[in-house]
Amino acid sequence: MADFVIVPLSRLSVTARNELIEEFITRDSCVWDGSLDEKREQILQALRSERAVITFDTKRNTADIRPTEHLQKFILSHD
Repeated sequence: MADFVIVPLSRLSVTARNELIEEFITRDSCVWDGSLDEKREQILQALRSERAVITFDTKRNTADIRPTEHLQKFILSHD
C-alpha cells in the first residue's frame, strides 16, 4: 500500500500553499530563471492546471510538489 496521498490544492491555506511552494523553489539551491515571485507563480499555475500535484508522505510526515508526468513512476516506487 502506498505511504503517500495526493493533497488537493484547495485543501491548503494560502499561507501553507505559499510556504510549500517557496520551500520547493529554494530546496537544494536549484537554478531557476527569474525572481522568486515569478517562480512561485509558475509553480502555482502548474498546480492549478494539474501539471503538478502536492503529495504528502504519511510515514515521513512531509509534503512535496511533483510533476504529474512523473507521478506514475513515483507511485510504483512506493508500492
